[in-house]
Amino acid sequence: MPRALSQRPALLLLPPPPGRRVEEATLLPPEVEPGLAFQLLDPSGTLWGGRDQGSPRPFWLGPDPARTEEAVSCEINAYVPQEAHVAWASGLEPGQGCPQSLGEGKWFIVTLRSPEAGYGFSSILNEEGSSPWKREAAARSSVTTATAVLSVFTRTPQLQSRLGTEVLLDCGFSGPASPFSVEWRLQHGGAGRVVLAYDGAARRISVAEKGARLFLDPETHNVSLQLQNVGVRQEGTYICTVYFPHLRVQQAMELQVVEPPTVTLRPNPLSLPPGAQAELACEVSGFYPQKAAVTWRWRSPGAAPEVLLDTWESGHRQSPDGTYTFTSHARVRPVRPQDHGGSYSCHVAHPGLEEAGLRKTVQLHEWFVTRNVDVGYTNSPYISDL
Repeated sequence: MPRALSQRPALLLLPPPPGRRVEEATLLPPEVEPGLAFQLLDPSGTLWGGRDQGSPRPFWLGPDPARTEEAVSCEINAYVPQEAHVAWASGLEPGQGCPQSLGEGKWFIVTLRSPEAGYGFSSILNEEGSSPWKREAAARSSVTTATAVLSVFTRTPQLQSRLGTEVLLDCGFSGPASPFSVEWRLQHGGAGRVVLAYDGAARRISVAEKGARLFLDPETHNVSLQLQNVGVRQEGTYICTVYFPHLRVQQAMELQVVEPPTVTLRPNPLSLPPGAQAELACEVSGFYPQKAAVTWRWRSPGAAPEVLLDTWESGHRQSPDGTYTFTSHARVRPVRPQDHGGSYSCHVAHPGLEEAGLRKTVQLHEWFVTRNVDVGYTNSPYISDL
């Protein structure tokens, strides 16, 4: 990698298949230099409609193009074909050096992500310019015409999953008719590991974690990954890499594990005499990630709620499954006779809950002393306080 990257505005043109030409003069904005406008020819039509070839517009525009275009990120870089150095892809390249079949033109890689539309793709492009007359025409043109040789795409750039469920990480590709290998890698917290790897030369799975399954369909080029019984350990960035001889492209997907909390308020019921004080405890348990907040409120009969400030919390405790638990406490102010009938509530906010959060409420009742008379076998009365 170079020590410093020089970034310049570029333009990506994606005409509908089979790749019609467009007029250059009407497409180049003034900030785009000649040669930095790329017309991407995609014979497969994958980048126009994804796997839905009947799509009326590119998948990355989404249902609301005006809103989606602002969130689309696009980057174009130079690319150098090279052999793979992982064990499950080395068998695809029996010879040394870059074969002539890859062509002589320049190589580029384009990456486009549209979280709003729920799509992303990366594509290796080969410039049309192998013959002398084509190279001369390309030098005079303001638009660089390139063909998509290998494209990898996903319909799940961002995912959420609860604990113990199944999740499908979508990944597919379009490329030449030759053996290929697939690698699924997980990156999280500065560490990484291979979750699953398919050796296309040996036609076997080389690596597979427990609960990981590859949907390998050579006809549709589906190489999606299914994870069973998802736990906190499965959270992170998943990278789907497809290897061809001297070519490799990848797509990254974010999987976030979100488990909503269970909330318990104690004591319940709550009965106190006038002048008494007490403490309430709101236990928030079994949640992930560690982003839970508790707010206490008191509501007098017929009045608006008010926030309690005399509160404190215990430290977070982590369970073997990775979820967290903590307890929030609130001090009940000295009870006045008119307070009976009011209520205390703890409000919990967490990413796994709806915007309104979760609320538990307990009503303050009067303290009753009941005196019962019981008659024993000796017919002697005694009084007990309940």
